[in-house]
Amino acid sequence: MSMRHHYLMTPGPLSLTDDVKAQMQFDMGSRDQAFKNITALMRERILDLIDGCGSYSVVPIQGSGTYGIEAALTSFISLSDRPLVCINGIYGERILKILKLQGVQAVCIRAPSHEPLSVIDIAAYLERDLSITHICFVHCETTTGVLNPLETIVNLATRRGIKTIIDAMSSFGAVDISAKKSRFDVLITSSNKCIEGPPGVAFVIANLDLLKAKKHSMSSFVLDVRDQWKSLEQTGEWRSTPPTHVVQACTKALEELSLEGVTNRGQRYCSVRDEIIRVTAPYGSPLLSAEVRSPVCLALTANGIDTPKDFDTLYLHLVDYNLYIYSKMHAQTRSFRIGCIGAIKPLWIRMLGDAFQEFFDKTNSRAMTPERVGSALVRRSL
Repeated sequence: MSMRHHYLMTPGPLSLTDDVKAQMQFDMGSRDQAFKNITALMRERILDLIDGCGSYSVVPIQGSGTYGIEAALTSFISLSDRPLVCINGIYGERILKILKLQGVQAVCIRAPSHEPLSVIDIAAYLERDLSITHICFVHCETTTGVLNPLETIVNLATRRGIKTIIDAMSSFGAVDISAKKSRFDVLITSSNKCIEGPPGVAFVIANLDLLKAKKHSMSSFVLDVRDQWKSLEQTGEWRSTPPTHVVQACTKALEELSLEGVTNRGQRYCSVRDEIIRVTAPYGSPLLSAEVRSPVCLALTANGIDTPKDFDTLYLHLVDYNLYIYSKMHAQTRSFRIGCIGAIKPLWIRMLGDAFQEFFDKTNSRAMTPERVGSALVRRSL
């Protein structure tokens, strides 16, 4: 077991505040009234953040964000529907894969991963195919950190009577999303991104009319959003055992988010992002143009980091500094990602600059010795 905290600079999971971590010290029964009250408060705080009171409801789902995505797709898209998946990265591709596994006749439109989705292209596709029932897309595609135009896409769909299902995993809490301005149908997020809680809970935020509508035949119990919603509304209880410690911590994290405010949190992340750009500037360049960068993560390219093997060498060098960025390179763009979210301390960013300087000035021209690789791998596994 690790005896020290890793300095996490990933797009999630992330470093938590001490107050949030402290909430995981308390044991609670999942069907006790005290825990029911915490669950209700957690749902209420999320709803307040999107101006959704009276029109939407929040349905927590046990598991990672992908559990929430699959739950929403399974619950709100039937085999007779024809969704259009708008893709400009790995997580859009994942939506398409889930739908295909369900046997849904989904179609897709793709854009380069370093560019936002084109509303003009989406509108043109809808003109050609009048059978589209849903539009599914990722708000902040963390493959590169590009931010897609949520409000414009939702308004386009709404005018045509098309439902929207949005992966807002990495944007919720850092980018303002208002259900009053953008009448989306379903939006999904999770506890361990910009909410700044621990992993373990996903949230399906759904229009009340959609939740109350007659559901189609379900092939899954655990992914049934409507059934989970009914249980929470009628009894205040989750249908099966929830992650009680995670829920307590997430509720505290939502309190901190409410106090800081989404706009201020987004600005804090932007400051972290811009400082990372500054300290790494002699060695790396942002992949995205400034106008489409999200505050959540930064994709960098660097001379000499051309293959996954090159990146692994850099990654292990950063591990020597106890710095942990996202551990995989995006081969298509030859970029790697550094998270800007969570309780990142200024010292970590300075250390990142020092680590980059040492790596690119002194070690990029030579292979790492076997002893150094082995030592870093041991630390990485702790």
